[in-house]
Amino acid sequence: MSDYLFLTNIGDDFINSISISKFVPNRRIKTKEYVEFKVVIYTQKKDALIWCKLDEVYFNDANNITLNSNDYDLDVGQLAVVVPCLLDFICEDIIMSLPEPISRKLDSSPVNERATISFSRGELSSSYQGEFPFAMSRVKGTFLAFDALIGEPHKKVSSKIVFINIFSKELPVKNTFSFNVANSSNKEIIKTYEYVHNSALIVDVDNMSDLSYVFYSKDTLGIPIFITYGEGEEFNLSVEHTHPPSELFWGDDKFYGQSLLKSKWMDTLP
Repeated sequence: MSDYLFLTNIGDDFINSISISKFVPNRRIKTKEYVEFKVVIYTQKKDALIWCKLDEVYFNDANNITLNSNDYDLDVGQLAVVVPCLLDFICEDIIMSLPEPISRKLDSSPVNERATISFSRGELSSSYQGEFPFAMSRVKGTFLAFDALIGEPHKKVSSKIVFINIFSKELPVKNTFSFNVANSSNKEIIKTYEYVHNSALIVDVDNMSDLSYVFYSKDTLGIPIFITYGEGEEFNLSVEHTHPPSELFWGDDKFYGQSLLKSKWMDTLP
């Protein structure tokens, strides 16, 4: 499996960074330890159909690359997609579709092409191991998630959902989609947000409500990142992400379970 990585600007003085290693994350003992590659960073403006190259970064003599969102003058909600490529891959300045990222899989051992994805604000920082699978970027899909990762209600605590959407194929037009926040008990929509392909939608969540939320889109898939933070020295910063619904099930039928779960909810949600 090969995967993209990403940087984005979510505003409110947050900095998003990623740390990428050239080492093979899982291998047999006789397989070489690392893969030589570079990363190329592309972005697509909200109203644009083309991808523009922002940067091309090499490991050189280092084992890791660290990239920061504030190095690329991104607008709030603008997404920069990080593409691992072979060293001799020719990276055009303007492209219509994203190149397929390489895989660090070198033998029969399974690998996850993950990186450390961090968000920091002032002196506070939190991270998780994540990626955006290339296979996800090729399909339309739908999105469904619940509010289990939102922080506990507190008058000084805020939460954001950052909804990452990457579509690597060429786009004939930039459509506007709907991301919905609904009451999971009565299925009524509380609020709807608009987003487009290849963007990061930032949703500020009201923690003071005692409602149970469900978040969904019938238009595209995406990866939600839940960020909870507080004002004052007694608070910290938490960054979490949800796995796809298939991870709630076990065995060969887990994708059937995911399909059943999503269809039951999507059929009842407006």
